[in-house]
Amino acid sequence: MSGDKSLLYCYNKGCGKKFNPTENGPESCLYHPGPPYFHDAYKIWNCCNKKSTDFGTWLSFVGCTKGMHNGEKPNVDDSAKPIKSESKIRPEAPEEVIVWNGLNKPAFRDDRPRIMQNLEVNISDGVVKAIEAFEHASLNSRNDVVQIGSPCRNSGCNQVYEGLMSDEKTCIYHSGTAVFHEGMKFWSCCEKKTTDFGAFMEQKGCTAGKHNWSKIEIDAKIREDWFCRSGFVHLNIYCKGVMPDKCSVKCDGLVLLLKIVHGFGTKETEKKYELFDAIEVGESKVNFGERKIELVLKQKCSGDKPSNWPRLIYDPVIDAVEN
Repeated sequence: MSGDKSLLYCYNKGCGKKFNPTENGPESCLYHPGPPYFHDAYKIWNCCNKKSTDFGTWLSFVGCTKGMHNGEKPNVDDSAKPIKSESKIRPEAPEEVIVWNGLNKPAFRDDRPRIMQNLEVNISDGVVKAIEAFEHASLNSRNDVVQIGSPCRNSGCNQVYEGLMSDEKTCIYHSGTAVFHEGMKFWSCCEKKTTDFGAFMEQKGCTAGKHNWSKIEIDAKIREDWFCRSGFVHLNIYCKGVMPDKCSVKCDGLVLLLKIVHGFGTKETEKKYELFDAIEVGESKVNFGERKIELVLKQKCSGDKPSNWPRLIYDPVIDAVEN
């Protein structure tokens, strides 16, 4: 216990660790030297401009400067003083300024049918190399894990694993998600609609690919954030080991459907967003990275300049408008 008492708490912003004062070097601490400030729902570190609308995410940002730990508790009165000098706050670029056109009204919604379209896909070299490395490492051990008789996990495929020869057979499956709407049942990938559930389950797949013998974990809790800039809405989804060929990103201009297979095929996340305002699907894209999937959605502008969305998701109560 005496050893614990010799440790001091570091009061540098962004650190919060305990340290031994006899081992406190010039690069021992990683912290934020600048003051925090809050602007238009954003929490921002003035020193490095790391920002987030989520307070917990903002607090978790790693410091941007190395130095010595500080065991001296700051004066509460001094830390509570507001920033008076405008020179301390980075001026915003014109495209980052939120323009309030009226109340930033959401897009008009009606019952007209809309067509789901795939977004343009970009896959980084890092993703390809990570998948290749994973498949090479698991090639020899995979058959010890897959049991004879294990069913293919791809939707619409009824094949079972019978040994190595099963990997050589082509899988015909549905790459999209099941959709149930106003009594109709269909797959988002091919949209062959029916009211009969049995007929829906018997629909032959529309995509050719590899069988998936591994059990997939449904992962509903996946971290994301978003922001508006220069006429685009950026939606970031954080996950590792993404498999782009098994993912689906579609939008009809207002509704965004995501099926994300990550963890090198062991996890699956499905998301549905009814967007606050309309986007131009043909000018939007999705970038697959090693640790992040970035959706860049082109705003559909009705005026001279795009307005920043107050919310990513349309709320029928909050956003109720007179049609």
